[in-house]
Amino acid sequence: MTPTDHQEENTRPKETPARHLRAFGWMLLFTTISFALVGSGYFSAPLTFTVILALAFIQLLLQLVIFMHMDRRHQLPILFMASGIGFSIIIAVAMWAMKG
Repeated sequence: MTPTDHQEENTRPKETPARHLRAFGWMLLFTTISFALVGSGYFSAPLTFTVILALAFIQLLLQLVIFMHMDRRHQLPILFMASGIGFSIIIAVAMWAMKG
């Protein structure tokens, strides 16, 4: 282990159960807000869809950083996840194009 590796480990936030529970609580709150927006029917469909997409993106970031440990930069899983997302997008676009 080099001195720079040791220094990098000390700057990363500690993984504690409280950190995971806080992130889980935020995700539950975002999910509740999404259900309330759809259930109330008070806002227009485009606005509701936009807010739900924004909340989903925030949840995605929380999942990646907190639960899937993507805050560690030098790991091979980042490459696998990026390629999986890329292939998923290509397949989805191809299926959409074949349908039309």
